[in-house]
Amino acid sequence: MSASLSFGQKNRNKAEVFIQVDDPGMYTVYLDNEFVGSENGRFRFYDVYNSAPLLSIIQGNTVIFKKKLNVQAEQRLVLSFTKRGGLNITKQLNLFRNRQYAVNDFDNYTDAFNTGIVPPSIGNEYSRVLSPEAFQQLNEMIRKEAFDDPKIKIIMATTKNTFFTTQQVGVFLKQFTFEDKKLEAAKALYKNTVDPQNYFTLAEVFNFPSNKNTFLDFLNK
Repeated sequence: MSASLSFGQKNRNKAEVFIQVDDPGMYTVYLDNEFVGSENGRFRFYDVYNSAPLLSIIQGNTVIFKKKLNVQAEQRLVLSFTKRGGLNITKQLNLFRNRQYAVNDFDNYTDAFNTGIVPPSIGNEYSRVLSPEAFQQLNEMIRKEAFDDPKIKIIMATTKNTFFTTQQVGVFLKQFTFEDKKLEAAKALYKNTVDPQNYFTLAEVFNFPSNKNTFLDFLNK
């Protein structure tokens, strides 16, 4: 079932937001004032005009997750959610090619679009973003290390063939004890982030203004 109410439009053209909830159970998902209920864990919002809609995931009468999203016009943002792993970006797909609707019913392009031409805003790195399960395993390995240097070593060992979302990097950074090591890791992981437009939000993980400014200066360069 679904219902829709009007809300402030910020994008001139619409976007789409699709969410896969991997935990079993019955959920209702709100995106601003529009809601969808599903028994199969897939929630589709086709007419998203707000560039920063509020996502709420509800189980029964309990709100288990709430966060504002960053949505790009004429793109489909595909997300996955688990209670343990939180919300992660799965893919960002262009809705149109040559003015033709180019995406399938959930998380990929139609056969006609898979002709070897990769849309410019979609990099192959999205296929190598850590799955929620692998992310939890890596984060647990980092958490078990008592010192910051081994934590950095573990993270850097994964960067050759793996990409991260900004949200995942933020979780890693919170595991560090010392700010200088946190800053070192933040700089090193930037090149392996699939959503660098969101990387500035990590400034909030630094406790000291000097480190926050150094991080922002790094992004400005």
